[in-house]
Amino acid sequence: MRFLAGLALAALAACSGGGDTRGRSMYDGPDVLQSADDPGANALRAEVRSLPFKHLEWEYKLTRHQIRRLTVSGTHLYVETPTNELIAIDRFVGEVKWIYRVDTDTPLDFPPVAAHGVPEMILQIEKELQAINREIEGIIKERGPCKESQEKQKERAVKREALKVAQFGDNVYFFSRQILYCLDRGSGTLRWSRRVEFVPSAQPFATQFFIFVSAADHARVYALSVRDRGQIIDFFPADVEADENHITARPVYEDPVLYFCSHDGKVYFYSVRDKKQGNPHRTLGPILAAPVIHRYKYKAREADKENPGKTKEIEREGKALFVGGMDNAFYAIDAASGQLLWRYECAGPIKTSAVAKDQTVYVKSEDGALFAFNVMPLHNAEDATSWRRNGELRWKIPLGERFLIKGATYVYVLGPQKEIYALQEATGDLAGRYKTRHLQFLVTNPADDYFYCASPNGHLFALRESKQDF
Repeated sequence: MRFLAGLALAALAACSGGGDTRGRSMYDGPDVLQSADDPGANALRAEVRSLPFKHLEWEYKLTRHQIRRLTVSGTHLYVETPTNELIAIDRFVGEVKWIYRVDTDTPLDFPPVAAHGVPEMILQIEKELQAINREIEGIIKERGPCKESQEKQKERAVKREALKVAQFGDNVYFFSRQILYCLDRGSGTLRWSRRVEFVPSAQPFATQFFIFVSAADHARVYALSVRDRGQIIDFFPADVEADENHITARPVYEDPVLYFCSHDGKVYFYSVRDKKQGNPHRTLGPILAAPVIHRYKYKAREADKENPGKTKEIEREGKALFVGGMDNAFYAIDAASGQLLWRYECAGPIKTSAVAKDQTVYVKSEDGALFAFNVMPLHNAEDATSWRRNGELRWKIPLGERFLIKGATYVYVLGPQKEIYALQEATGDLAGRYKTRHLQFLVTNPADDYFYCASPNGHLFALRESKQDF
């Protein structure tokens, strides 16, 4: 393949970086003593400058903490330390927001997770409140108190109440030794903690009102109530006789449907409102990877009512559920009906979740290959249901690890030994290779183009691609 030939290319020349280095250390004491494996700030910055992301958003040094695990959730970077502390850093400006020490002095079982969509909801309500306040001020200034201003004030009261409800659900959740912790996302204050009566098997999925948790000792996903401080209010079972270790991946929820996978090879659909179960989709082997929901737009043709006998092109929106199985296949399933959209034989089992970005979905198989598929492989524009049932492979990298980010020019993926590859998105052709030696943590969020990297001794960088990168 052209990619294999491209591996002989030398890494692209690095140019100097720039940007605002916000977020100085919040501690007054000196930096931690450099250990034998600490290369020092200059070596780390040199490595950062060699990467293809030349715009330095911010740089930060944790002076009294090292990094055990680094993850992204919502608006924050979360640093877990070897001393069992959780540090929340604003991922856009590099400011430490809070530090929480686990009271049991035990590590987190899984990465922390913020309530899905709640921070964005709060921002939207606050903008709407500001607009209503301006309208009220304008009406009173022009006409004084009147019926219209009173109606607007009632509307404002409703919005304020909605804001309070949203703020109550604006939390971060994590498990440590079967104890569920709920922290205020903004301040890191402990709101409550609860020991659950089951053994969690994966990172939870949280919303404004619910926390959904897979159980290792039962073939079910539990729904916990945010309002009732983590109390179990329902559960959603898999169709298996044995209980243990059948649901070991994170569930996914999009109102009103809960999705999860099981070792019995099924993808389950449940309406959380009435617990009605949709027809589960059956694969040919166990499923260990968590499902991923992706909304996409596509072109289709339909009959033109204004011009009989003719058709017109329209834009539609679909919602797919992507998941890989231990049967060596990757599946695209319609998230509304549960029907198979397409599948692709990958010649190797799949244990990790896919990443979908725009019109491409990326997934890694356990034999070391990274696949890029077209999200919607239509072969007949006249018929929007004409999916390629075997999927449509865009390209395959024999030694790919995972998708990182999609830049303005290239797609960046991780290769072996934490080497970053810049690829042509359409073909997978190699454009550059970038080694990382000291930066052990490489973290991204598919929703945007921020790239985060860090060394174990607590030196963090936030980067973005600039127009002058290539």
